[in-house]
Formats: sequence, C-alpha cells, structure tokens
Amino acid sequence: MSQLTGSAADAAVYVVDDDPELCESVDWLLASIGIKPIICHSADRFLELYDGKSPACVVLDVRMPKMSGTRLQERLNEFAPHVAIIFVSAHGDIRMSVSTLQAGALDFLEKPYDPQRLLDAVQAGVEAAKLRFEQSDARQSIQAKVNSLTPREREILALVVEGLPSQNIARRLGMSVKTVDVHRARIKNKTDADSISTLVRDILRYGVDIPNQ
Repeated sequence: MSQLTGSAADAAVYVVDDDPELCESVDWLLASIGIKPIICHSADRFLELYDGKSPACVVLDVRMPKMSGTRLQERLNEFAPHVAIIFVSAHGDIRMSVSTLQAGALDFLEKPYDPQRLLDAVQAGVEAAKLRFEQSDARQSIQAKVNSLTPREREILALVVEGLPSQNIARRLGMSVKTVDVHRARIKNKTDADSISTLVRDILRYGVDIPNQ
C-alpha cells in the first residue's frame, strides 16, 4: 500500500515481527479483507520505511532481537504518537499489556491469535490511525500559528482561553479595552481563524500549548 501524505491518505498497515511464519500468516489473513500489509522483520527495518508523515497501523511483536516492540513504541511516541499499535505476544502478561495500553497501544493480543479478533483489531486500527493522524496534523498546524504570535498576543490569547472577556483582560494587563480588541483581531487574522471562539475551541480540543515567551 502506498503511503500518501495528508489527512485524506489511507492508513498503511505494517506487520513488525521477526517470525517469518507469523508474518506470512498475517499477510494472508489481511489479504482476505483487501489489506496488503508491509512486512518488516525487525523494528530497525520498520524505522527505515516509516517517517511518521502518514497514518499507520502497526501489528507489533513485543519481543524481538535488538529493538523490542515496547522500545519501538517508545520511539514512535516521540515522533509519531498518532500511530495505532496492536501488540501481539506469546509471552504477554497482564502487567505488560496494561503498560503498553497505557502508553497508547490500541490493543494487545496473545499468540496464537484468534484470526477474527486480529481482523477486527486491524480494521479498528486503520480507522483509529486515520483519525489520530488528522488530529495530530490539525494540532501541529494550530500550534505553528499560535507560535507565530507575538508574546503580547500569546499572553492575551491565554487569558481568552481562560474565559476572560476583554474588559477583564484590559484591567489585568493595564491597557484599554480597545487595545485588547485590536490584539484579538490580529490574533484572529494571524491564525486564519473563523473567530476567536473557534480558535479557543480548537486549542482546547487538540491540547495546543500557548508559549509564555
């Protein structure tokens, strides 16, 4: 499956496992529902192919030589936290499954896996990967716009996010209401927002940070 950059792209499915027989089995199983996975026999090979700039669902073995599946999850959380990970393990225990799920994994399956459960998990993973990527893409876009504001504009925006009206912001910052409104208009224009209220909604929705410097 080709990788396309952008929120409209389909999520690529990767199988990362050092067991050739399992990879062949999953490949055949996913092909039965029209999904052609990209097979990687090591975490290093996966990192050679995937740059984080497209949605992806990864069926990932926990224990592999060199880099383990849990270590790969840590790496992905650093540069591509939107990736949907489905762990598979013949050595899984409750503590391991809980820790990987708390770290953002979508599911944890034990080997030998139930074919239908794996199919269901991958289909859910593809949808989750697309949604996560769209949200991550939106967050990065809004964050870049917020970062482009001046320190004073960011200061005012932070107070708007807190729910303060212009009059309260003016009193707190020792300026006129008109000056606050001028800054609000500039913030709206610089961020290409439909309105300040929609900008605030998106900042809260996507967890965008407002730098204080």
